[in-house]
Order: sequence, then C-alpha cells, then structure tokens
Amino acid sequence: MKKIVNVTQDEVETYASLPYTVKVEPQDDGKGIYYVAKVVELPNLIMTGETREEALKDLEAVKKEWIQTYLELGNKMPIPLVSRKYSGKIIVRMPPTLHEVLAKLAENEGVSFNQYMISSLARCAGQDEVISGKVHGRKKQTA
Repeated sequence: MKKIVNVTQDEVETYASLPYTVKVEPQDDGKGIYYVAKVVELPNLIMTGETREEALKDLEAVKKEWIQTYLELGNKMPIPLVSRKYSGKIIVRMPPTLHEVLAKLAENEGVSFNQYMISSLARCAGQDEVISGKVHGRKKQTA
C-alpha cells in the first residue's frame, strides 16, 4: 500500500492549469447519445454528460480533486502532450522476416529503408504531406 503524500494547493493549481489534451466523443448505449469527456494524459479522468458542454463542465469540476488524489497516492503527474519534445529518432524492434520484407520493398521503390519507413508510417498516421513535402526541414530525396 502506498504512503499518502502531502500535496499543496499550489501544486494542484499548477497541474490543473497545464495544457492537457481534452477529448470529447459521443457514445450511444442503445438508450440514446451521451458524451464522454476525458483528459488523454491523465488515466481514468473521465466524465459523461447529456451534452458536450455538460461533459466538459463536469470534467473541469472534478479535475483538481482528481489531481490532488493522484498526487497524494504518490503518482508522478504526466506531462501534457503539447509540452513533450520529440527527437524524431526511434528504435524499432521487429521480426527479422518483417525487416527483410520491408527492406526489399524499399529497394523495389528505389528509396532508402529509412525513407520507406517514414513514408509508410506517415501514410498510416494520415500524414501524407510528410511523404510529398519536406522531412525534417530538408527536401525529400528521390531516387
């Protein structure tokens, strides 16, 4: 069992003011549509309402209490997604057979393995402009 940590109101206010990602989605349970509001970075901070506005209002109403409890339980608060820095570098582990297939596809396309991976990931993420435009501020290389 975790030890309860003392948390100041200033800490709660600081975290509550950060630009966390709020998502509101309609749901249909067969009895009618209602809305689910959640803070993407904060696990289980979810509220519902009959309207988008009601769900958001209820979410805001419990946010500070949720943050206080989360911190008191000794948890480290997540950083908002917009504040995170991404280097553009990742390490991916995959089965050798997949690696071989992707390398051959890149070769068939006449591009580097890295460029093939960027293009494939961009397409899957709906970021086709990365494929046809610039990558990391440099003009895309074509073979």
